[in-house]
Amino acid sequence: MAAFHHVLCFLSLSFLLACVNAAGKPNGLTMELIHVDSPASPLYPGNISYEEEIQRLVHRSNARAQYLRTLASVSLNNHNNMSQTINPLDIRPKLEFYPYGSYLVQVGIGTFDARFPARPFKTLYLYTDTGSSLLWVLCEDCKKPGNQCFQSREPPFPNSQSKSYIPLCCNQHPFCIPNECVGPYCSQHVEYEGGHVVDSILSGMIIYSIKIENFNFVSSSGQPQPVPGVVFGCAYNTRNMNFGRQEDFKVSGLLGLGYAPSSFPVQQNYLTGGVFSHCLTRRRDVQTFLRFGRDIPTPPGGLRVTRLVLFKEVPLYHVNLLGISVHGQKLLIDPLVFAIRNQGTAGGCIMDNGSSFTFLITPAFKALVQFLEMYFMRYPRLFKSPGPRSPSFELCYKWSTPAPVEVQLPTLTFHFENADLEVKPSEAFITAKVDAQGNEAMCLAFLRDDERTLFGSFQQSNYRFIYDLNRRQLKFAPEDCANNS
Repeated sequence: MAAFHHVLCFLSLSFLLACVNAAGKPNGLTMELIHVDSPASPLYPGNISYEEEIQRLVHRSNARAQYLRTLASVSLNNHNNMSQTINPLDIRPKLEFYPYGSYLVQVGIGTFDARFPARPFKTLYLYTDTGSSLLWVLCEDCKKPGNQCFQSREPPFPNSQSKSYIPLCCNQHPFCIPNECVGPYCSQHVEYEGGHVVDSILSGMIIYSIKIENFNFVSSSGQPQPVPGVVFGCAYNTRNMNFGRQEDFKVSGLLGLGYAPSSFPVQQNYLTGGVFSHCLTRRRDVQTFLRFGRDIPTPPGGLRVTRLVLFKEVPLYHVNLLGISVHGQKLLIDPLVFAIRNQGTAGGCIMDNGSSFTFLITPAFKALVQFLEMYFMRYPRLFKSPGPRSPSFELCYKWSTPAPVEVQLPTLTFHFENADLEVKPSEAFITAKVDAQGNEAMCLAFLRDDERTLFGSFQQSNYRFIYDLNRRQLKFAPEDCANNS
């Protein structure tokens, strides 16, 4: 049996290398990005009101911010007592929002006997997560005695029935170097047990084996694009972990977009060129795409480029934020406020699509609010209003008469290292109901955080972002993301 297992390991490694070497120059890959609240999502909440939509975005942002805060904290104490970590149930606000991501992709996994028109693979939904570095799914072995599955209406992947499922031994593959994290939360404690990975996630745990499988990604044409030889985690034991308690919850795992060797864009470098891109929009009904390699278009006006600051122990995309301007005037903020501290475990600015709204570190948030209070004093018919209880926007204004006055809302400019990003008024301010009578107010669409700045997807709208992992660069340019993004 041991000899047979060794042969399988050798074949799996040879198969992977053959796939990589035969590919040649980078090709492209495009898959649809599905917002969790869109009609195409298995988590679609239905025809909710605008107010309910904004409320969901804020709750999801709060969950994500607390999750990343805890993740960084655990990274700082990685070699200390893991029992001091926070229970994942403590970081989920009401309404059951889960901090793994705001966008899903649909993937096909495995090779099965199927008669036309049925497709010969298992279709699953995965969260996309830039804070994770492995593609993994829940597998059927979680049903075996002694193991545990997380709750999902979607059956686990039937790995034993797939004709293309191949084991991969951790002691014979570069993705499984001892003491190098390959799990979805790379700051956590990882141990290797005969080809299995034990990954502590806060106080929860996932145990998965590293395997090779054939994947199919639904492309922009609607047709599946096969990608053979993908290394992924086959989760067979999960503890104290849930992906949701909703009756129709159907998410089966994660597509890690991090920068560790095991992440999808890095391990499939021949296909992706180590580059991925997205262009997001505020509209839930607009189709957007996650693009890799040659499928990424080049904006006609050129790209702005800033450096990605990467840390092995903290799998998050940091950028150097140097300052903020409003209406062309730079705020008086000490640049040290935005500095990355303790090897990425505190401070800094993180590009994060899992958070809907941007969180500004508290001193910068206060400086922004103070400037806007002075700016809006030029409009005597505007007056400050208490914000809505939920969502908790802190700076809101109402009009003194029913007819709105003409207000020139300012543009916010984020000064990154060697590159400026403008946040238009439509992404900087939002209309929200502030009382039971349905009265509306204009609110600043930013939240505060005491630890760091998280640049969320709401403020990333209508920009193409390109993550070039080989060059460690973040490139971006304005784009109409509703136009074949």
